[in-house]
Amino acid sequence: MRRTQVLLTALLALAGSVLADNIKLQQVDRKISLNSQFVRISETVKVKNVGSSAVSEVILCESLGGDAVLSFYKVVETSSKHALAVSPTTVADAPAEVACYSVKLANPLPAGETVGLTVTAVLANAQMPYPAEITQTDTQLMLYKGNVYVLSPYSVSSQTTEVALPSSTVKSYTEEKPVSKVDNKIKYGKYDLVKPFAVKELSVHFENNKPFKHVLTYVKEIEVSHWGNIYVEGKYEIKNAGAKHTGSFSRLKYGHMYNGKANSFRDLRAVLPSSAHSMYYVDLIGNISTSNVRKSLASTVLDFDLRYPLMGGWKVDFTIGYSVPLAGFLTSTKGGQRRLTMDLSSPLEDVFIEDMVVRVVLPEGSANIKASLPYDMEQSFDIKYTYLDTTGRPVLVLHKQNIAAPEHAAKFSVDYDFNKVHILREPLLLVGVFFALFVAVIAYNRMEFTITRDEKWEAARSKEVLATYMEQIQALLEDEATVLAGLTRATNQVRDAADVDAAQREKANVEKRLKDLEEKVKPLLLAVESRSVRVAAQVRDVLEKTRSLQGRYYKQLADRIDLVKKGTGMSEVSRKLAPGQDALNAAKRELEGLTTTVFGAY
Repeated sequence: MRRTQVLLTALLALAGSVLADNIKLQQVDRKISLNSQFVRISETVKVKNVGSSAVSEVILCESLGGDAVLSFYKVVETSSKHALAVSPTTVADAPAEVACYSVKLANPLPAGETVGLTVTAVLANAQMPYPAEITQTDTQLMLYKGNVYVLSPYSVSSQTTEVALPSSTVKSYTEEKPVSKVDNKIKYGKYDLVKPFAVKELSVHFENNKPFKHVLTYVKEIEVSHWGNIYVEGKYEIKNAGAKHTGSFSRLKYGHMYNGKANSFRDLRAVLPSSAHSMYYVDLIGNISTSNVRKSLASTVLDFDLRYPLMGGWKVDFTIGYSVPLAGFLTSTKGGQRRLTMDLSSPLEDVFIEDMVVRVVLPEGSANIKASLPYDMEQSFDIKYTYLDTTGRPVLVLHKQNIAAPEHAAKFSVDYDFNKVHILREPLLLVGVFFALFVAVIAYNRMEFTITRDEKWEAARSKEVLATYMEQIQALLEDEATVLAGLTRATNQVRDAADVDAAQREKANVEKRLKDLEEKVKPLLLAVESRSVRVAAQVRDVLEKTRSLQGRYYKQLADRIDLVKKGTGMSEVSRKLAPGQDALNAAKRELEGLTTTVFGAY
């Protein structure tokens, strides 16, 4: 087995060597743009077949360093503008951190002929914050590392590289002669007769205050309703992937430094279809009103502000939703299928999406679902249940990582079969439910559910209810007794003219509380009367004697106040009030006996 692996490795190396001997890159002009969070590379390559037979494939490579990922890669034949098919491949003797692609030419390249290719590559995470942490007032410096020479399995006759920077502030850069720097551009080369996979590190340390908008997760759900609308909702988790913010944060400083002077960002822009309506923008807290919508014939632009500015390392979650009519998005194919055509990627501008999931929710009953995609994506199926669903709605789930805007901005389509009868499923279900409800109501009204009650049970039930009312009245009478006891204490505390005002205030308070208690007794007495007129009459007797007792309490207080005002001594006051106190105590005992007689049975 090991011998076989060694043999295959040797054959691949031999094939690569033969291929490298047949092809030479006559001229490569490379432009590296570091003007945003991405590294955008554009290469104009002139390929020559120096072998003796035609070749149909060419291998092109890109340098990757650190955490860099190749988000987008496209090769176009320069003369015809025809996009060529590319597929990942491995090349023997290729250095580490290199991505190579096999490019299939539109037509085999004869011996001695040349063909021009235009390569577009977009790298994410290729710029590293250096330093990794900055304060609010610091400028953001980034470090980019690549290769001075174009990495290729072929020898390169002549090549140049131009690095475009967002500003002219450059801390350091690799000086591989010939090299020149003019304003915000650094030009390397030209370099002649460069060997295959020649390595010389290209390092540029420069100022880049552009915001690094990284969408960690993006879940887009497109729900189709044949009743007139398509609902689109996107859930975002976005992070500022620039240099991490350290130290305190000042809104005052932020207000002065904004407008491009800091690496933070707060405002975002989403470009939606021109027919978009019913837009909303919410985060975990709720709706956010700081947004603006501008409509044109080509698009609907939604400008919105985050709840707080995103400094380096900060992140936030939010949701954008809108609706579009079926017209212009849902059509019929010649084969009788329905075809949904929508934007595939995020509507946000200038963002890098690390993980994207697109869920296409089709109407219940859809079948034979097939997607036509502009680039490779993982596909799976799911089921979603919503209102009035029985079998659930089929969901096409698309998944892709490392999405760059705007390079990945494209439309996709989904074809599916849908029987028009299914559109009536939910209305018929509603009609059936309401019909069943009406039938049930009619049946209920026509049926007799009355159960004859026993007279003893009725009497016991009435007595139980009456007892409840009596207990409530008795509790209120006990509260009245407690209030009158307080009046007694106030009466005994009147010893001289200085105590009179306090006693009068206590009397007023007692009168108010007793009145409130009497108001609570009235509805209970009426309820008792509805159950038993005899018992209600007994309760009224108790209430009459209670009022009479209250009058005796008031008279005792008034007599004591009169005696105190006249300067009568306390012993004389007690002697003169003794007959009234005896009468009050007798009335109190009489009331207690009557109360026990009336309420004792309950």
